[in-house]
Amino acid sequence: MQLSLLQSRLVASLAATFCLLAIYFLLLAPRGALAYEIPLDSFFSSPAGLDAPHQVDSVGQSPAYEPIFSLFSRSILGRAGDVIALENDKPLAMNIAQLGGTPICYIVKKGSLGVGNPLGVGNNQKNSGSDGSTAQNATIYLSANTCLQPTLKAGSKSSKVPQLMLFVSNGTTAACPQVSSGPNGDEAKGFTAYTFTEGAVTVRSNATTDVYIGVYAPKIADGSDGPYNYEIAASSSEFFHRYQDAKLESELLWMDSDSTSALLVTQNLASDVTESRRIMGQDPPYQLYVSPQDSPRLDGLHHSACGLQMNAPTKPGTSANAKNAGLIKTNITLRGRGGLPKQQFYVVGLNATTTYSGMLVRPANVTVNSKRQQDGGQNARRPGSIVFGATEFKTNGAPNCKVVTDLKFCDEVQYAVPGNDAKFNNTELGRVYDEYAEGMYANFLKVMQQIPCEADSTSRYSLARTCEDCKNAYKRWLCTVSLPRCEDFLGASFFSVIRNVNQPFPNGTLLPADLRGSLAQTPSQNASRNSFVDTVIQPGPYREIMPCDDLCYQVVQSCPAALKFKCPLFRNIGYKSSYQNKIANTSSTRVACNFPGEARTRTSAAATLPALGMLHWWASSTAFLFLVLSDVVW
Repeated sequence: MQLSLLQSRLVASLAATFCLLAIYFLLLAPRGALAYEIPLDSFFSSPAGLDAPHQVDSVGQSPAYEPIFSLFSRSILGRAGDVIALENDKPLAMNIAQLGGTPICYIVKKGSLGVGNPLGVGNNQKNSGSDGSTAQNATIYLSANTCLQPTLKAGSKSSKVPQLMLFVSNGTTAACPQVSSGPNGDEAKGFTAYTFTEGAVTVRSNATTDVYIGVYAPKIADGSDGPYNYEIAASSSEFFHRYQDAKLESELLWMDSDSTSALLVTQNLASDVTESRRIMGQDPPYQLYVSPQDSPRLDGLHHSACGLQMNAPTKPGTSANAKNAGLIKTNITLRGRGGLPKQQFYVVGLNATTTYSGMLVRPANVTVNSKRQQDGGQNARRPGSIVFGATEFKTNGAPNCKVVTDLKFCDEVQYAVPGNDAKFNNTELGRVYDEYAEGMYANFLKVMQQIPCEADSTSRYSLARTCEDCKNAYKRWLCTVSLPRCEDFLGASFFSVIRNVNQPFPNGTLLPADLRGSLAQTPSQNASRNSFVDTVIQPGPYREIMPCDDLCYQVVQSCPAALKFKCPLFRNIGYKSSYQNKIANTSSTRVACNFPGEARTRTSAAATLPALGMLHWWASSTAFLFLVLSDVVW
């Protein structure tokens, strides 16, 4: 049949349409489901029966198979029995739900952790092999942290959850370790076993061949609930997960505490002014985790960065999973020794008369199961994490000692002062003290206006000191004596002095009459160092840690003699109720005297005094102290 012109055009259009549809379906038809990377938090809520977030059929593949979807991490595609490749400084996380089963297995292929010098600068020495060839004698750094542990079932005979184990081998025939029970515990032929310590393990291995690794969870005889979760990483230069002991010197210092809060600071973050400017413009580098020392929540996890992050009772920031999250406030400060930047932590919501552990962590700047580094540039640091040895600190039972810091005028003060909850919170208390000290300093400046500070060198009062030296020394001394450092009245410190025994506590109670009568026989115990504390603050009885006598000596050494500022002799009457000597008490583990930046955590530099403070035997004919233009009782 002959088609009309219109019919011919219709047939041609339909044919073209069918051809286009066929091409479309051929090009865009789905070729299989693609896996995607689950955030770390997803591991912690995975059903107990899962070994890994995703599983892919590996039938017919060798133990060291290459996945079809090479775009995705082996941590996503692998499962127990498969061998997952570790890349340089790229941590992977995994669950182990089957305790006592097949380990999770990894491989570091020879030469895979670098380019040119495959396994790190400085590790490229070559040794002759048995066949006359040369092989690189390189070292790789393996590390792992336990993030979560199972919980023992009720009535279990086990006292604690066992630590994970790391099996390592660079044998040419090794693959995934076959673990069995031997006379010395769990073992695997051809592998060396390393047991985690407090949730962390580090192993150096020679990488002249491929290195095989297995992470194994020992079986718990009485049973348990929940999986293990861990992180593992390989590096060409240093351990990705590190633990630094605090035996020599703690990185975190306990400044002071009261009954509900504590103040802690790090060591200096910089060594010079140029580096200080850079650090002050950056985010704080550390995180702090706090736990009562008798809490079992961190048992077996004290050396693990992710273990502290997931399990510490008190942690920085906010989290819906942490009851006490957000109770740690932090900032960078220049207060303290050297005027160099330090990170300060103010911890609130603590219990009275309790011993705590403060655990400082420098978190990794690489996201787990990700190839992206979080920060870079010319100042980028090594990507791994560091857990520092715990710093012990205690809260006291005195509700009338309150920690103050971040003051406007007395900017070096960071300790507990006499307080009164019925009248002031900590912030308001600090402001009232600060304004009082600033008012006293204004009187001092009026006197300094009579000194020819701008005169030439032959007319000035000193060739070694200036008026600025005098002002700084006087301010430091004034703030220390105007804001007494407070301790619990019921404490037994040899270096502190009882104050204000006849005044009621903020709750209205008085000391027993017989005790008041006995203590009041010593004049210095009847009142505070200055009347402002008793009339305005009204803290009741407390103990005061005496200022270091160097603070007084520095004013005398730095200021004009016309001020008639004098200090007591070491053995004069009144000295011990006004000052203490730092050098004489260097063997003590307690704070002997109050000096700006003086921490309660003892450090190797704790006994070091500024050069101006070394004249301990400086003489004065005046036994009691005399302060110009203020009512401070010395």
